[in-house]
Amino acid sequence: MSLFLLNSPEDPPTFYSRSLMATSTPDLVFATEDIVFKTTRQVMDQLEGSDHRPVLLGVEMNTTRTRWNYKKTNWDHFTSLTDELAVPINARGKKTNPLAKAITEVIIKSAKKAVPRGASKNYRRYWTEELEELENEVNVAGKEVEENPVV
Repeated sequence: MSLFLLNSPEDPPTFYSRSLMATSTPDLVFATEDIVFKTTRQVMDQLEGSDHRPVLLGVEMNTTRTRWNYKKTNWDHFTSLTDELAVPINARGKKTNPLAKAITEVIIKSAKKAVPRGASKNYRRYWTEELEELENEVNVAGKEVEENPVV
């Protein structure tokens, strides 16, 4: 894994030594190849009482999320696809990262075929009609207590 230094020679120093009356930049920021061009580094104003200036890091994140509708998943199809696609994966002698990547690719490929898109944001797989009824009863009781408090 390669690391890239994000510090710039134009950045102000991040440390002031009162005893030496000199500045330096001991606060180094590194990023991996996959986020180096999505990461920003900015030296902020010195905080009162500190000899270091804070460094603000920003990472551009992809905010769009693919939603999967697990409620409508064909789990039998997903299982058979993952079994079928995983057969050629040979774990002997492979390093962990390539093996994990191969397994992840199998899972994602199977999910794309067996899990429909467009799930609701608040979907909870464990949620049942019985739990829904109980929650409604609790909400009704809560409103009743608010409207008719017992003193």
